[in-house]
Amino acid sequence: MKLRLLMLMTLALTVLLTQCGKESEAELDEDAIHSLIMADSIWFNANTQVDSTSGTYLGGRDTTIIWWRSAQTHSGLTIEIDIVEDSAWVSWQRNNSGYLHVLAGWVDTLVLWTKNLEETAQIRATFLRTGTTADEHRGWELNSISLAYGVSQPENTVRIDSVRINSTTYPDVVITDPLNTFYLIDNLITFDPGESVTLTVYTNVVDGHAFLHTFILAWPFYVRLNFTNLGEGVYQGTWNAQLVAVPRFAIFDLLSHSTLYTSEDIYDFNGWLLPYNIGP
Repeated sequence: MKLRLLMLMTLALTVLLTQCGKESEAELDEDAIHSLIMADSIWFNANTQVDSTSGTYLGGRDTTIIWWRSAQTHSGLTIEIDIVEDSAWVSWQRNNSGYLHVLAGWVDTLVLWTKNLEETAQIRATFLRTGTTADEHRGWELNSISLAYGVSQPENTVRIDSVRINSTTYPDVVITDPLNTFYLIDNLITFDPGESVTLTVYTNVVDGHAFLHTFILAWPFYVRLNFTNLGEGVYQGTWNAQLVAVPRFAIFDLLSHSTLYTSEDIYDFNGWLLPYNIGP
């Protein structure tokens, strides 16, 4: 009887140790992927801070608006990692905080409005184990990335419904679900240097303001394209892709009219960030 009890205890201990070993392996894999994410300064850094170095001029019959965002601080980082064998699904979310500055001018008056800026940014990704656990990062590599998605907090009324891309390389691409649209890291949307790209943004707001933010190798490093309001919530602009082959985001930025043209209304924003590259 004692011998049988001892055998059962030994078996139970063996099973427990085996399970603990499996959990440790899973934790090591999760730590390896987490470290890759934290070291990535290209894709896992979604925010609107990139346009803080420049202002956009909006001229109207009665009012001139120049606006820019301040540098941002970040909090509330949440990273969820779901590993199944040699594949991993990642959800990344972070809060961005700063200020929106609006310089409004009339015939004989110039005022500066400063508004609190609070955003939540999200992005998703997949990782694959392409090597062994003995390799760097236990063999894990970033495989694909979604569009990033940003929205103002605590209030948001403006919404991008879809984005259409028309160019020589991409005659007609429509994106409707940013967080569930993935691109392989080695096969991103890739434009030719200087390629003319027509971008159309479909939204739920007829009197909003839509912009494209892109990176250029010239001061002040980032540039905004002001989209033309075509009516019925549709905004369009034409952009010439950069010349240097560096992977990056193109930011589709939608703001409410009252965000830019009134002193009292709060920051109201929705943004999509498209991962893309410039070909050789």
